[in-house]
Amino acid sequence: MAYGIAMPTIDERRALSRHHIEATRLTILHQRQMVERLKAEGRDTKVAEELLAQFERTQKVFERDLADLEKRR
Repeated sequence: MAYGIAMPTIDERRALSRHHIEATRLTILHQRQMVERLKAEGRDTKVAEELLAQFERTQKVFERDLADLEKRR
């Protein structure tokens, strides 16, 4: 029984994956700048660096997902 909810196509999933990668790339850039600013101010960067590492791990997941989707061509 169909309920009118269509599954996204592979092309739609690829587009969404690329969007996530770009958004996270910008987030990583901003966070790196935050870490550098905190260092320049002589402040503790531990939490900011941990968050940056989490963003970088997330980016790798998004990149692997896109690579898997690209294999489905």
